[in-house]
Amino acid sequence: MPQNYTLNAQTSVSASSGTGFSQSASGNFTLNLTGIDQVQTGRLDIATTNTVVMAAPTYGKAVYIRNLDDTNFIEVHSVATVDTDVIGILEPGEWMFFVLRDTQAVGASADTAVCTIEYFAVEIDSAA
Repeated sequence: MPQNYTLNAQTSVSASSGTGFSQSASGNFTLNLTGIDQVQTGRLDIATTNTVVMAAPTYGKAVYIRNLDDTNFIEVHSVATVDTDVIGILEPGEWMFFVLRDTQAVGASADTAVCTIEYFAVEIDSAA
């Protein structure tokens, strides 16, 4: 039976340069997700070939992925094929959060060697 969840997120970023330019932004948001059919979380080893992070759901998904590797980047994509429908590239330590309204799997592939990600993935049904 589908469940309801509330996700609270907060971010803070800043940038500065040697010429005196500086910029910062922070914010938070609440995302109410209804009709949740599946939640997956944990750590996953990502191979240089496609590794499925979340199987193809019926309607959509919300996914957080963080690259835990110190030297290797990963490519995140919305199909089960490396280099196809790339969502983003995560350098060492980088993370991303996204919501996709499609029926594709979320996959990832490491650049040169296996690396580990931490992830949180939620499958959303048609009532979301």
